[in-house]
Amino acid sequence: MKKEENKKKPIYKKIWFWLVVLILVGAASSTFGKNTSKSTSSSNANSSSKSSSNGNLVSLTNFNKINLSSSNGDSKETIRKLFGKKEASTSSSTVENIKTELLTWDSVDNGSFASNITINFDNDHAVVKSISGLKVNRSKKLSLSDFEAISDGQSQDDVKNKLGEPNGYTITDLAGYKSEVWEYTSGIKGSVGANFNITFTDGKVSGKSQYEMK
Repeated sequence: MKKEENKKKPIYKKIWFWLVVLILVGAASSTFGKNTSKSTSSSNANSSSKSSSNGNLVSLTNFNKINLSSSNGDSKETIRKLFGKKEASTSSSTVENIKTELLTWDSVDNGSFASNITINFDNDHAVVKSISGLKVNRSKKLSLSDFEAISDGQSQDDVKNKLGEPNGYTITDLAGYKSEVWEYTSGIKGSVGANFNITFTDGKVSGKSQYEMK
């Protein structure tokens, strides 16, 4: 009987289920959001250009202010007020009657043309936030040897001292699971599109990956 009860345990109670859902929603939104979202409008585009010239609130500073938590993370309305405008696009997914939402704001302050901020919500609580395309001036290009010198257990401060500021962050606080992924995409030695990521758990390096570095 116990084995049967374990097999019937609701899928939504498993952390991996939520992580998979959020990853799928995020991937779909980043690829297709600007083309398929019904919420994108010319008025949003106009407000985006105006905010860039008159003090853009879609910034790393305000990104850092967003509170993440499955129980009391910031709501969509709170974040809209923080950024001073409605999101540029939305995406949602429903699995086993559980709905997750992802909102995207583009044209980040001090960001590249394709820069954006995305926020994942669970029951209108922010649980994952991501910012990409930040411009970073590096004194030298980062090489494969620099990447390989980073090892598990190193602190965030240690990594930042050695590699400099990242071009993006993805931060997760979901059902007790907390992690950060730092994305480096500019000033990288290697083929076109060379980049690497460093993953932190509890403030320490727990993983890393690279593409086409030299």
